[in-house]
Amino acid sequence: MKRWSRRGRITLPERVTALQEAVAAGGKRLPSDLAETVQVVVDRAGERRQLSVEHTVVALAGATGSGKSTLFNRIAGMEVSVVGVRRPTTSDPLACVWGTQGVIPLLDWLGVPPRHRVARESVLDSGEGDDLDGLVLLDLPDHDSTQRGHRDTVDRLVEMVDLFVWILDPQKYADAALHERYLRPLASHQGVTVIVLNQIDRLSRADVVECVTDLRGLLDKDGLDEVPVVALSAETGDGVEVLVDLIRTAVTKRRAVDERIEADIRMTAELVASAVGDGEAGSVGEPERRRLAEAVAEASGADVVATAAGRSYLQRARVATGWPITRWLGRFRRDPLAKLGVRIRSSVLSGSSSGSPSGSSGASAGDSSGASGGGGRISLPAPTPVQRSRSDAAVREYGDAAAGSLPPAWRDAVRSVAASAGTRLPDELDRRVAASDLGIASRPGWWRLLNVLQWLSLLTAAAGVLWLLALAGTSFLRFDVAEPSVGGIPVPTVLLAGGLVLGLLLGLLGLVAARRGSRRQEARVRRRLRDLVDAVAGEVVVQPIDAELRKYGDFRAALDRGRS
Repeated sequence: MKRWSRRGRITLPERVTALQEAVAAGGKRLPSDLAETVQVVVDRAGERRQLSVEHTVVALAGATGSGKSTLFNRIAGMEVSVVGVRRPTTSDPLACVWGTQGVIPLLDWLGVPPRHRVARESVLDSGEGDDLDGLVLLDLPDHDSTQRGHRDTVDRLVEMVDLFVWILDPQKYADAALHERYLRPLASHQGVTVIVLNQIDRLSRADVVECVTDLRGLLDKDGLDEVPVVALSAETGDGVEVLVDLIRTAVTKRRAVDERIEADIRMTAELVASAVGDGEAGSVGEPERRRLAEAVAEASGADVVATAAGRSYLQRARVATGWPITRWLGRFRRDPLAKLGVRIRSSVLSGSSSGSPSGSSGASAGDSSGASGGGGRISLPAPTPVQRSRSDAAVREYGDAAAGSLPPAWRDAVRSVAASAGTRLPDELDRRVAASDLGIASRPGWWRLLNVLQWLSLLTAAAGVLWLLALAGTSFLRFDVAEPSVGGIPVPTVLLAGGLVLGLLLGLLGLVAARRGSRRQEARVRRRLRDLVDAVAGEVVVQPIDAELRKYGDFRAALDRGRS
């Protein structure tokens, strides 16, 4: 028999847990019937170990006329099973038990009716210990019976017993239906399977060797190359002790239960692996993420908004710092951000300084803070169909790259996550941008300073004009009024010329500063929008896809532990 415990191997509870974790990680990606099959196997394993690990259930299964019942009686040492062509007359199995303490719940679970249970020691023994104590020997109905109930019983118990003993005869050992339906599926249960070639008393020694050799070859093709083959005669008892020794070894080691469960778990894990298929996730790293963010930023119009933000800054700066008499003309120009349908919402609402505009066209509260600056909230313009298509394509490409050669179910799951992310991305990006302070509505302190100086220059020029008008009036009325001068130039003229020149110089200085500020504003908004796009793409697209890939990694790791 194959040993259960090997150094470095995982324990049976760990193997069961690994299979459960694999199914949990697989979730809806696994066919529902497959998940149900796994749960049945896990539940059956738990039930079997709870019932009794001190008893080993050994089933004798075979075709009609294979000598199965005769062998059952030979091992039991008494006539328990009826031998004959019409046996059995019921679809229920027969059980002979060595050591009955605690065995009743197990027999109930196996579906052996009380009238078909025999306690061997109560019939033959006098209380001495027996090295077969703990053996539950079952005589199953014929698997090739014409009665459906008999076949159903065999099919049911094949999944429940701890050790299979298949009884074959020289005439039927090569039966294709037997190998395909029962033996070949046991390739993962070689450690709990024994093949018996019965009725060797009817063959010559040479024929026995030939039959065993031929049977061995068939079993090897079935994947049962490690299964022992015992040649015996249930009629004469020749070779029966070899089979009894194998059963005795299984009973005394008390490992058949765990070995059977282990084989079930490994077989089920292989079934899950086969159903899902093989594959590897794609290689996606920082370059792929950068390409995704760039494509989304371009499709979202972030760069266009940044350019418009710079122009908006320039326009608002000229309105705020230009010559007071002409600056009002700038208010009739539509704000570049408003042309894009971008809304600016001030984060700090306060009164503007004297003489400053309350806001440009298209801004809801765009010019609202003092020298300390107030930020501003914007909403990205609604994407055009072309932009939306580009964004969706970028997300799909990232999803396809991440899916790599994953099995179909997981590849579809990754693509589904990517499609969902592509749908949510524009709204989430707009929400995050609207909630972020990009400084678009800020009013630098130098705007206020230049505004004050511009009004002072205007007042100076106005004072010169008024003074000159007053002098003209006194001259007309022939009043002699002294005219102060500076360097031979009348002071009113100096005030008028000085105010106009100062206003012009301040206007030029403001224009130069506004253009530099516009470039900085554009670069700053572009950088912040790019950072936001990268963050949102990471949260909405990259993280959900990474989570899906981690689930696949967890699924594979757990599955490999379960079938190792």
